Amino acid sequence: MPTLLLRMRSPMMSWGDHSRFTIRDTRREPTKSAVIGLLCAALGRPRWESVNDLATLKMGVRVNQEGVVQMDYHTVMDGIKSGGGKGGTVISQRYYVADADYLVGLESADATLLQLLDTALENPVWQLYFGRKSFIPSCPVRVGIDDKPLAEALAHSLERSPHSLKRIPERLRCVIEVPDSSDVRQDVPINWQKRLFGSRCVDITYLEKSLCFSQN
Repeated sequence: MPTLLLRMRSPMMSWGDHSRFTIRDTRREPTKSAVIGLLCAALGRPRWESVNDLATLKMGVRVNQEGVVQMDYHTVMDGIKSGGGKGGTVISQRYYVADADYLVGLESADATLLQLLDTALENPVWQLYFGRKSFIPSCPVRVGIDDKPLAEALAHSLERSPHSLKRIPERLRCVIEVPDSSDVRQDVPINWQKRLFGSRCVDITYLEKSLCFSQN
């Protein structure tokens, strides 16, 4: 089955999947909800429309460069209490990943859907961002469609300059969606407005840099 490839690179990115109240977490790689949200922005699909077609895409992430988890503080004035009354000033801790680089793959038997998404990424309807509106891409997100299945597509080379190759680790962490595993992520969007999310299983493997990138 073909695989749609996306490049996610930026000085700062946030991939929260179980944030609550004043502590906003982040994972070390993109969540499925974040990727689907980005695709919805590219399509111009509003929050009240179904994302069932996008949620069925099989997702994998190859980490080209592991980022550094950082945290900043945000102050919110005139917060609202759980009972509905006016609250005081709230300080939140918001985590993000700095200086990371990912190759994301989305596999599907529906070639028409992948082509639609690829076209949308080339000319998105709304601004694309990585977790927060201020975290915008530092390079084009669109890579294209590979005729190979997900695992093989992620293992193939992505053109880079020799200088950038020096910053890539010898072994690349790869997080791929699988039918069953002990690593369960609750990041599959069901209903954006009600903030309902389903779960999926992933498996972590490692790829040799020499097999993923051309040294020429």
